[in-house]
Amino acid sequence: MKRSLPPKAAFNHESEPISVIIAARNEAHNLPRLLTSLAQLLPIDAAYEVIIVNDHSTDDSLDVLKNWDGQFGIRVLDFQQSLEGIVGKKAALQKGIDAAKYDVLAFTDADCILPETWLQEITRQMSPQTDYILGYSTIISEVGESNLSLINFERSVYYALAGAGIYERKPITAMACNQVYRKSLFNKAGGFEGIAHLLSGDDDLLLMKMMPFAREAYYNPAPAMQVVSVEGKSVSKRHNKNIRRASKFRYHPRYLKLMSAFVFCYFVLFYTAIIMLTLGTGNMIILGVVTLKSLFELGLSQSHLAMVHKTHLGILYFTQIFVFPLQFIYYALRGSLGGYKWK
Repeated sequence: MKRSLPPKAAFNHESEPISVIIAARNEAHNLPRLLTSLAQLLPIDAAYEVIIVNDHSTDDSLDVLKNWDGQFGIRVLDFQQSLEGIVGKKAALQKGIDAAKYDVLAFTDADCILPETWLQEITRQMSPQTDYILGYSTIISEVGESNLSLINFERSVYYALAGAGIYERKPITAMACNQVYRKSLFNKAGGFEGIAHLLSGDDDLLLMKMMPFAREAYYNPAPAMQVVSVEGKSVSKRHNKNIRRASKFRYHPRYLKLMSAFVFCYFVLFYTAIIMLTLGTGNMIILGVVTLKSLFELGLSQSHLAMVHKTHLGILYFTQIFVFPLQFIYYALRGSLGGYKWK
């Protein structure tokens, strides 16, 4: 069973039609950017549709969407009801999946900007045996915030882990803003059953459910498939996003729980070693271990950053080496308490 990304020459198949599905709740300020990028998508050798589900918006999202309904393959669904047993964004996604005409489903978020080559890159890789693709995404700020480089470095770490998990068919994480899977795979895995009551998990937890049924699954870091996510200057939103991500620990499979526990201990030991060296109570063995650890991590991070054409972020490793472990430890503990906000 293939797990790595095949070379470009290996792709030789007919393009399949695609249903793009986007859930939008109170995204009136973001939708113009998304819709413009949808209008600029380069054509593919197959049909495609864009289903945008207005998910109980209380702002002007529906008015914005109505102006685009019927153009560039866009179909707007105004979702004001509820689906029994399914909460939050998953209900809107389920509405879109049910309405989709085609088997290949491509997902992004309303605060994203798509590259014009997005659909072309999906069809290039989506062979008849491919059931799942995860694409890369980067974050920019609509208010010119300067510290997003650190956030994007951290994001690259999560994507590197996601890619490794997909390669080994042991999913670690995934990102909802840029993923593709077949409706037939979704249905075979039971859809959102078992996770439908959670506000999050429409990406990573769903992938964990689907992976045993997937024939081929890939991580595609190519710039042609990279989307840009635009976010405002909201520390609270990021804080709640990190809590939400960590709160899913109890629903993770055993292998991922063990891995998370190992990483937690690994980072605690790292800080212990740094404190010992700072106080002069460490020795050359501890210094050597910390140095080797850092060189190994730097090499891995640079390797992935080269894949996504963002090697300039590598210098930030020397900051994140101290910040990221502390953040991981804090949110691992904070996430276990739950209590986050979404929208």
